[in-house]
Amino acid sequence: MRSLLPLPPYSAEMLQLHHRQIQMNWISYYLGNHPRRVLLTVFCVLIPLLSYFLIYPLEIECDIRRGFANKHGHAVEELTKFSNFYNISVGGLEIWGILARNKSTDKDLKINLKLLNEIDELHQYVWNYTTEYKGETIRFKDLSSEDINYVFNYYRRLLAIDWMPSVNLSYPLASAFGHSFYLGSQFFGVNRGEESKVGPIKTSQFVALWYMSKAETFEQKQKLQAVQLGIFKKSAEKPNDLLFDFEMFGDQVANSEMLRGTLTTVKLFFIGGCLMVAFMACTFTELTVFSKIMLIIGAIGSPIAATGACFAILGWVGHPFNSIMCITPFLILGIGVDDAFLLLNCWRREESKEKSAKEAQNQLARVIREISPSMAITSLTNTLAFGVGFLAPTPQMSSFCLGTALAIVLDFLLEFLIFVPCMVLFYEKKPKSEVKNEKRIEAENKVDLQEASISTATFNWRSFTGLLLSVPGRFLVIFLYLSIFTATYLGVTRMESTFDPSKTFPSDSKLVDSLASFTSIQEEYSPLNFLSNVPDLQNDTDVAIFEEMIHRLENREGCYGNTASHNIYRDYKEYLNYTKSEEKNYNQLEKFLKGRVMDDGGTIKWHKEGNDTVIDLINFVVVCQGRSSWSERAVNVEKTRQILVDYPQYNITLFDYDGTIYDLIITVKGELVKSLAITFTCMTIACFVIMPSFVAPTIASVATVSISFCLIGFLSIWGQNLDPVTMIDVIMAIGFSVDYSAHVCYHYYCAREQNLGSKQEVITQVLQAVGRPVIEASLTTLLCMAPLFVVPVYMIQSFAKTVTLVTTFGLLHGLFFLPVVLYFIPLNTPKHSLPTFTPSTQPLVALEEDEK
Repeated sequence: MRSLLPLPPYSAEMLQLHHRQIQMNWISYYLGNHPRRVLLTVFCVLIPLLSYFLIYPLEIECDIRRGFANKHGHAVEELTKFSNFYNISVGGLEIWGILARNKSTDKDLKINLKLLNEIDELHQYVWNYTTEYKGETIRFKDLSSEDINYVFNYYRRLLAIDWMPSVNLSYPLASAFGHSFYLGSQFFGVNRGEESKVGPIKTSQFVALWYMSKAETFEQKQKLQAVQLGIFKKSAEKPNDLLFDFEMFGDQVANSEMLRGTLTTVKLFFIGGCLMVAFMACTFTELTVFSKIMLIIGAIGSPIAATGACFAILGWVGHPFNSIMCITPFLILGIGVDDAFLLLNCWRREESKEKSAKEAQNQLARVIREISPSMAITSLTNTLAFGVGFLAPTPQMSSFCLGTALAIVLDFLLEFLIFVPCMVLFYEKKPKSEVKNEKRIEAENKVDLQEASISTATFNWRSFTGLLLSVPGRFLVIFLYLSIFTATYLGVTRMESTFDPSKTFPSDSKLVDSLASFTSIQEEYSPLNFLSNVPDLQNDTDVAIFEEMIHRLENREGCYGNTASHNIYRDYKEYLNYTKSEEKNYNQLEKFLKGRVMDDGGTIKWHKEGNDTVIDLINFVVVCQGRSSWSERAVNVEKTRQILVDYPQYNITLFDYDGTIYDLIITVKGELVKSLAITFTCMTIACFVIMPSFVAPTIASVATVSISFCLIGFLSIWGQNLDPVTMIDVIMAIGFSVDYSAHVCYHYYCAREQNLGSKQEVITQVLQAVGRPVIEASLTTLLCMAPLFVVPVYMIQSFAKTVTLVTTFGLLHGLFFLPVVLYFIPLNTPKHSLPTFTPSTQPLVALEEDEK
């Protein structure tokens, strides 16, 4: 009869670990006995999934403006209202411009009728521009909403009759036939060589032509892009038959340039992959050539398959692809190879141990049991980080984070379904004699190569640990950390919030010069559109309040007052006074517009109700002196919004075409803090769930905060600003930073339960387990990132800088700072140990003959 003995009082923590071991054993049993079946199943699943790329063309959407718009900001609502005013969908409005300038950049244009007529010929050339798109002839006129160059057209016609007494073409406020109009919207840098700018326009640095296009569908945007690119190429040719040169800037050209940077990144991805393969080949020195090739294929095949599957899934569900998602393969390749190094290093250590036949059969179970929790921590925390990034206010960044989070989950699964079966099938060491010859080990020593390599590795890490934990070693580590922390603090305090479109396309683009010219005119001319209801002219109080609002808007800091405004309401009131009309209504509006001559009727929406004229909405413009800094402009726009809050009765909203960018600049700090708080909280919870202890997950979380803080500070020192790109990079880096601290802390959590006797021995075992794979993974990641530094795109280089810094600081924390911190923590003596468990007597790693 079987005796019933009392079971030791195992803790809930130990029972949880026991159940986890049972699950890992079953998984490893199937992977070890059926590796070919697993690979075939994965292949059969991936093929139909990846067929998406054969059935549908891969369309990459680039929207430099709406793609980086704050989905929750005021600018989106303002853009919607402004687009509706011109009967254009919110996604279809495009405003772009052309600047005519002297052929000699240090001279200004001499304004005369001949020059203006030639500029008008350019305007007609653009307006009637035709090009081919997929075999179809398209005209810009068909994609345009309306001609908004009414000031230029009116001034050009008046210049021929400026001798008439009723025509006064003085700058900045001209008048003709009782109507005044502001010239500063189309002439910039006026009379720079004169004592006063006021008076007739003699010279001008730039003459501007503005265009409003309507491109609502993806195909219409592609057609508009073809038109803008044709005109952009024409401007780069600098035609000799013109009296001037011209520059142009349009969102579709910027989108095209951003796509060019994306394609360059994709090409460099292959270079980075080749460098990574070369490094892996150098590290797998103990393997045969065939084994080396197959393991490299498995190591890089898992993340590549995960990325392809991720993009295919997004494609099947109809999610759009954008240019930033080209970074995803780099990220997943780095994460996947990290996991492969961890698995392979653990497999090496298990191979080198002396063990019985039964223990050899359970080798894969021990590898998966040891490595899978730390892989799970890093994959989970990375997924959480990008999951929080999915909540980012910018659509392109949100899509990028969604795709990357999905790819990380798939890569975690495929590491076990592709790389582990490859490791089981193809791991084969070179013959001992061959290895000894290569390593120049003399035959008379009769020492087994693997035992020698392990003892050497143990000795190396043991010596490193002893040196690191000595008094001088600890002092140097603390001094190094304080130095880094000081530099980090200085970097964080001087980081500025800003963003501009040039950060999204290559810096070697000719568009950079065009953007610089358009930015320079904004320092002189920074218009704000206001869409508003109008007061009841019969209500003097209502009129007074409305005009008070206009006065406040026109006399803000840096504004030019009413002389630089285009306000059809004020012009109509002046018309009533000019005609000495006693009516206090808008019934004379139609007559006023017909006699105005200037074609600006599009700035007002009205309708008839019987004999009465009712104004629905007016679009008036207030012009201010701009600022060179985008962040200052953003603050100025936000202050203006506060004025409008005081006048809700007029349903007034402002519109600035760059408003979406300004919203990002204003909100990026708050969004970053919120995202960081959510990310850190989720990651801390994840660490506590997987490592049911207090010490290890706490230290891992603190280390993550430290790495992220150092990253932000050194990004600032390296020239980065606080913008949406940096925000997503930092959130991404939080997930990466956990990789280093989690691997160290998890193995520390396991090692301290083994009662090894001393703190130094515990830390030595931790570094023996993770030191080599962490270093190898870090070097492969840096090699993969290296080609990205030659891409002349701020956004791509920002990503490369982030990964480089987080890898560097992760290594420093994992190999230097954390071991010193852990050294000061007292060890706990385990009360009980779990019994070993093997679910089956069948071998967990099948021999090759069994599969045949």
